Amino acid sequence: MRPAGEDFVSEPDRRKFARLALGSAAVAALSLSATDNARAQTWPARPVMLIVPYPPGGVADPEARIVSAALSVTLGQSFVVQNKPGAAGAIATEFVAHAQPDGYTFLFATSAQITILPLTQHVGYTLKDLKPVSAIAEGPMVLGISSNLPADNLNDFIALVRANPGKYSYASGGTGSVGHLVSAAFAKRVGLDMVHIPYHGGGPAVLDFLAGRVAMYFGNAGELMLHRDDKHIRLIAVSGERRMSLLPDMPTIAEFLPNFIMTAWRGFVVPAGTPQPIIEKVSGLIQLASKDPAVAAEISNLGDQVLTTTPVQHARLIANEQKAYADAIAAAGLERE
Repeated sequence: MRPAGEDFVSEPDRRKFARLALGSAAVAALSLSATDNARAQTWPARPVMLIVPYPPGGVADPEARIVSAALSVTLGQSFVVQNKPGAAGAIATEFVAHAQPDGYTFLFATSAQITILPLTQHVGYTLKDLKPVSAIAEGPMVLGISSNLPADNLNDFIALVRANPGKYSYASGGTGSVGHLVSAAFAKRVGLDMVHIPYHGGGPAVLDFLAGRVAMYFGNAGELMLHRDDKHIRLIAVSGERRMSLLPDMPTIAEFLPNFIMTAWRGFVVPAGTPQPIIEKVSGLIQLASKDPAVAAEISNLGDQVLTTTPVQHARLIANEQKAYADAIAAAGLERE
């Protein structure tokens, strides 16, 4: 006997209902896919907004404009760059994460917003709120030291600072910035006791570095290459996997410290729920644009190297990066509570 109040359904009927439910789900999925494909075919029907989480200048803003110009020509519809700075990019990222997922709002993101901030701060978004589209560029950090120091190369610098614990300082563009984390990871790896001096952005940090007020600075290649001939500093190494084409004589840190590779990517992400065909379409067009010699040259002149990915590859890049920066965040003592 069945318990009182339980509706009785025979086993054959259960199997029948299960088949009907599966059939309905399949029809719904096909219908959704067809709708997304139809949207992709007519997209974009109006200008697309590309949010940049930084003010004009720097590296992210010009790269966003380089790629958006190429996409505008290819699609015949404008990609309009809108700067929305603040909170190290968290304001812009939260805005995009909660935007309508219709393919008309993109974020020109960097490692800082996607990888670092969620690990160090309580922000108004999670990675589940966003979907990767494609990276467009990757840049190493350049290690500069003051020319006041009796050191001409990486080994000399390490030996000098080790012999004088607590005496020397390093600058960064802010607590939790990429430069701060790379510096902290480097210092921990080689056993350096240095004082961290955070600034409100890379600009003020570079000014004090050039003035000799700090001994070391890990900066974006674009900002430090402008000063590579300045007699007050020495650029001695880069944090990428390989040497930079614009600085071919400068060694990588990995040549001295095996596997010390820390870079930052820049690229496109969208709100979760954006139709996959639109994501795939833009990813393909970004990869196509990157093959344009003029686009590649402009990115290279900013100190980055072209790096394009499929959405799946972009997601894998982010996952791998999270491990590297989690270790750096621990070294800097910035774990989120």
